Amino acid sequence: MDTYYPLAVGNSWTYKMADGSTFTNRVTANEGDEFTMTNSLQPDPQHVRKEGAAYLSDHFEPGNFQTLVRDDLSVGDTWDIRYTANTIDTVLTMTVKETGGSKKVEGTTYSNVIELEGVMTMTMNGNTIPPNYVVQYFYAAGVGLLLTTSSMGDDMPLISSELH
Repeated sequence: MDTYYPLAVGNSWTYKMADGSTFTNRVTANEGDEFTMTNSLQPDPQHVRKEGAAYLSDHFEPGNFQTLVRDDLSVGDTWDIRYTANTIDTVLTMTVKETGGSKKVEGTTYSNVIELEGVMTMTMNGNTIPPNYVVQYFYAAGVGLLLTTSSMGDDMPLISSELH
């Protein structure tokens, strides 16, 4: 089975943002099951750890490893990504919406695609703020993250990748 998050030193993925600018995520190092990744827009590296079928990352908060995606997902599976951003407790509840489909992104059609939907809630001063932000992540087996879309319209398609 192909992985939904192919990790190898030198792998890179370049995405286009809504304003036309681009950024690149690159795997720069690995030690055991932990990989170091850089993002061309962020000064600090992030880390991804493979644990069984799960890919955990401190992408949302340094040192706080949360499950991003799994290789063994089924429609209806859910999990929470919990982190603190700007002193606000945040939960991104992930739900698997589709598995095994295809998705056309920037003129390329990918197969064996999973669609994940994240609904964000925040807690401020002990009060939960109703969800008002929804994001979709599309991953293709053997490729990784293809497309991120959101309720705010800030889509980020994959425009190129280099996989080893």
